[in-house]
Amino acid sequence: MHCLSHFEMAKYSFKTISQKHKTFPADLNMYGIGMKCKSQLMEDQENVTLIINRRNSIRQKPKGWTWTLLRCRWQKKLVLLLIFICMCVLIVFANTHLLVRGNILSAFLSSRLNKLSQAEKQEARYPADVQLTTAPVPPVLKPTHYLLNYSSSTHLELGDQLNGLASDYNIFVIYTRENYHLNLKFDLFAHSLLKHTSAQLHLHVITDRESQASVLEILQRQIRRFRRTVIYTIYDVKICSSIIQDIAAKLSPYFSSAPNSYYSDSLFFLSLGLHRIADRSLNRAILLDCDIVFRSDVRLLFNEFDNFLPHQLYGLAPELTPVYRHILYRYRVRYPKTSFGNPYYPMNNELMGGSQHSHLHGHGYPGLNSGVVLLLLNRIRNSKSYLEKLTHSEVHALVAKYSFKGHLGDQDFFTLLGYEYPNLIYRLDCIWNRQLCTWWKDHGYSDIFDAYFRCEGNIKMYHGNCNTRIPE
Repeated sequence: MHCLSHFEMAKYSFKTISQKHKTFPADLNMYGIGMKCKSQLMEDQENVTLIINRRNSIRQKPKGWTWTLLRCRWQKKLVLLLIFICMCVLIVFANTHLLVRGNILSAFLSSRLNKLSQAEKQEARYPADVQLTTAPVPPVLKPTHYLLNYSSSTHLELGDQLNGLASDYNIFVIYTRENYHLNLKFDLFAHSLLKHTSAQLHLHVITDRESQASVLEILQRQIRRFRRTVIYTIYDVKICSSIIQDIAAKLSPYFSSAPNSYYSDSLFFLSLGLHRIADRSLNRAILLDCDIVFRSDVRLLFNEFDNFLPHQLYGLAPELTPVYRHILYRYRVRYPKTSFGNPYYPMNNELMGGSQHSHLHGHGYPGLNSGVVLLLLNRIRNSKSYLEKLTHSEVHALVAKYSFKGHLGDQDFFTLLGYEYPNLIYRLDCIWNRQLCTWWKDHGYSDIFDAYFRCEGNIKMYHGNCNTRIPE
């Protein structure tokens, strides 16, 4: 009876556990009344408990979304393989030469040109949309004129009329987004300009409202120091930018590194639209960077206009770094005998045989630098052939021909224009734009940099580009 009562209790417990966890034995009669003792019943109960615990232990826990996506073993292997490949590419790229990186990156630039050509085809396919859009009314440019005299502590405002005052020496400068370094550069620019000339200058400054006071203060101080009289004209940079916005929109996709602000990109192409900004009474003008320092009279530079041929519109000096040798890598691979991208003076008696431009007379064509630009404004305004070369289709064809992707604004366009149409550009001697930047010497071109940096003659103007120090 004692064994029976224990059996009944075990049977009841086993039945309760089995129903709760949905586990039923095959036959309850296996636990015979006369056949089982207390120890046997306890052993059976332990076996049932082990089965239940084993089921609970193998029940799957919820997995994260990443594990769900990588459920299959081959997917995990594929992800690990991709991670390994990316790490190898980064290691190789980090340890390659700068030139090799440039070659790799240049392969991706052609895709951008292809996208631009597709966009151009779509524009040509739907010309009606362009006709339906009304062109915005261009803002009216109203420059303010001043007469700055050393004998007066104040400046005489002439309003929007010069009242008969005129000068043959019109110099344009851009001074915007004032900062400490720009202030120092412009102060040195004005100091050297007025120190070496006694001519009646007309200085045209394109600036913003925040920088106007500094420009005026610097000019007045230098004018009093050298006892000069200067005509000073202020142009609003935002209005100037909007006037040439159409030119910048066509050229910036090819010649701008990172278009992001509302007017800074347009300023990089100002020289190409200066004929719209300058008064129509002006013919000869020179556009200068703020980091120019004079070592001679600016009137000698204006005398270079007398050497222009009848068809020449602009005057620029050669680029003194191998930047265009770098940019033109793909073109030079296809045409190894080209002079485009070579230094002006041949390296190691290098012959320029095979060049398509005989006007170089054995010299290379390293590109042009826009730190100093001479402009015959009337010729530019009246040149239909030149204005046609500023159209989107012509610019795209020119860029595609030379596999060109620049980042130096108007300088890039002048470089292509001077090589494709050399009759439009007057070559200014490097002594009028002696660039001092040596960045490329430390970035992959130390072996040939000196050939590009060479400039023979008595230097008349230094160009402190790359924030380089001007020689004393």
